[in-house]
Amino acid sequence: MKASKFFMLAAAVTAAAAMTGCKDDVEPGTEPSDVSGLFINEVCSGGYDWVELYNATDNEISLSGYHLQDDKGSEEEYTFSADETIAAGGFYVITEDMFPFGISGNGETITLCDETYAVIDQITIPAMEDYYTYARTDDGGNTWETVAGGTRGRSNSGTPDSIPGDNTGEKPSDVDYTGLKLNELNGNDKFIELYNASDAEIDISGVYFFKDDEDKSALPEGTAIAAHGFITVWSEKADDIPSDALIFEFGLSADKSVKIELLAPDGTLLDVFKNISVSLGETWGEDDGKYNSKDKGSFARETDGTGDWYIMSATRGATNAGAEKTDGTKIEW
Repeated sequence: MKASKFFMLAAAVTAAAAMTGCKDDVEPGTEPSDVSGLFINEVCSGGYDWVELYNATDNEISLSGYHLQDDKGSEEEYTFSADETIAAGGFYVITEDMFPFGISGNGETITLCDETYAVIDQITIPAMEDYYTYARTDDGGNTWETVAGGTRGRSNSGTPDSIPGDNTGEKPSDVDYTGLKLNELNGNDKFIELYNASDAEIDISGVYFFKDDEDKSALPEGTAIAAHGFITVWSEKADDIPSDALIFEFGLSADKSVKIELLAPDGTLLDVFKNISVSLGETWGEDDGKYNSKDKGSFARETDGTGDWYIMSATRGATNAGAEKTDGTKIEW
């Protein structure tokens, strides 16, 4: 992995740690899980918490009923749903908006258990700065290193992601982004609409989109959104882009699985939209997105800024209040 290495630890550390328990009312750590080839591969504990799993086998693994814990054990664990799977040779990322606990930047233990609370894998992460990760030097391998930026959702052998603050600046201390929300995403005409639910104008210079854990695009200096106002940002791949349009530097599909995050300049998560894969769950760029808005309109909030998401007729740059639901199914992830 191309990154500054702060230190390396042998597999013996993980193996020794795995002898601790997973649930207080189950005899702790007396039996390892029969599940093999599934690893905690990378962990980020600051800025935006996440845990990446890696499937080193040649077969898809169902995660149904498995448990992910921090030092608090079963008190605040994340239990995987029946439809969560990890592809053969694939990666699966669980983010802080999914699990109920927070990963301490001062270091703690992360444990993956099967449905019986037998330990599949366990790793003790060190204290790290925001947006640094603790990662296996080789996917599923025995040694670890700290990495600036990390490689969320992909091989640890790749070039690390940039740290958000490195290329978008620090969040101004006097800017309140609380009311800034994703309001409409259109993969047909390829635009994203933002809404300001607050009673004051918001300077959104440096606010950025993060697509599928890999594509970032920031809004330029001098960009502001009026109180209860709307701003449209166009994909660089869209047709007939207005001459004065704001642009994001990636495509946008109407039917593929996708995750769009909206973040403050310092990387604080402001809002997120997901269209998960039918077969692979939170795996992005797949052709089987659970919801298909092709030729139907936009993914849009029923109520501007706060409502549930539906497929609705496009209302670019205006309130969604008059939009028609072209599919009555609520979008969930």
